[in-house]
Amino acid sequence: MKELAARSGESMQTVLDRAVEEYRRGQFLEEANRAFAALRDDPEAWQAELAEREIWDHALADDLGEEH
Repeated sequence: MKELAARSGESMQTVLDRAVEEYRRGQFLEEANRAFAALRDDPEAWQAELAEREIWDHALADDLGEEH
């Protein structure tokens, strides 16, 4: 860690903080990917997801959210 801090010009604490944040984000994304895979593996739940996306696609396309 000392070498990383020296190369980056940052404190060891900053390097450690960044490493922990990267790890946290990685864990979050892995968990999200597992949950998404489980959703896709459940045909009924996946169809419900697709139906909800369709609703949102129409809602977002109605142009009501844009300022004119």
